[in-house]
Amino acid sequence: MITTRHETGILICELSGRLDATSSDGVATELLALVAAGNGKLLLCLKTLDYVSSIGLRVFVRVAKATHAAGGALKLCSPTSSVAKVLEISGMDNLLDLHTEESAALAAF
Repeated sequence: MITTRHETGILICELSGRLDATSSDGVATELLALVAAGNGKLLLCLKTLDYVSSIGLRVFVRVAKATHAAGGALKLCSPTSSVAKVLEISGMDNLLDLHTEESAALAAF
């Protein structure tokens, strides 16, 4: 569900599949552990995330709060059209730092 890579001091986490009631606890635990391990600059790449539920949106908010508390930042990029629609309908596209392209998100750090 999560693959990671580093790019100039930023941890890029690519989420794939579904982020819903079944997977959200595990994803949240893994992402929060990455932040706790010192990865304050986190980019969530959503280009292979097929679906996100309201519980999945809460994962994004929890991780954003954790990165902010650690003195870092969370950015999201490249959402699929279905995920972008959920982010827009929920208003999360205005609350979270969302970018259409990975390069733009990296430049925003």
